[in-house]
Amino acid sequence: MPVFTVPLDYDETVDHSTVPICVSAVDDLGNPVHFEWIQHGVAPVAHKLVRLAGSLLQDRWRASEITEPVVHQLSRDYGPELGVDPSARVLSGARWHAHDLRAGGRRARRKTEVELFAKTLESLEDQVDLARSLIAKDMLERLVGQLTKLGMDDVREMVPLMLRECDSDQFQRKFNKSRNAVAQQFYRGMRKAARAAGIL
Repeated sequence: MPVFTVPLDYDETVDHSTVPICVSAVDDLGNPVHFEWIQHGVAPVAHKLVRLAGSLLQDRWRASEITEPVVHQLSRDYGPELGVDPSARVLSGARWHAHDLRAGGRRARRKTEVELFAKTLESLEDQVDLARSLIAKDMLERLVGQLTKLGMDDVREMVPLMLRECDSDQFQRKFNKSRNAVAQQFYRGMRKAARAAGIL
């Protein structure tokens, strides 16, 4: 079966350092491959395809493996119509094919990508929660500072108890007031502190 080889002037008897890219001249369906895809699609980026195979598959000699199916598909779909940048299309397709091979197939790669996306979302949500916590903490510190300036020491002492949602007995023991009375005093004091801090 005839094969296209890149570099186009490659001679294996002479050149032992170059990694050639070999593409069957007939695809799996028996269609002849348009040489234009080799000449203008593969040849200009051959070194990048070899490097891609080396970086993603740890084997530069697998460059033909990631290039041939892409060229066959492009030739089948578009014939000799190369479009604006055929080498970019070949390189992009080869990159995806290499990712598929590395992951164990397209389905495996897509599953991995979905899992990675989910983890990224979780991470972003955690960062948003952290940002909200920091903003809330900063605001709380400003309010407590205002309570101190306003001389509202009782309300300032209520803050940790309210945050911990202590039960009525604890409020009764600490302030000698019902939880309802403490809550009213707390929210009045916090509103006053918020206005003084410019938050309200």
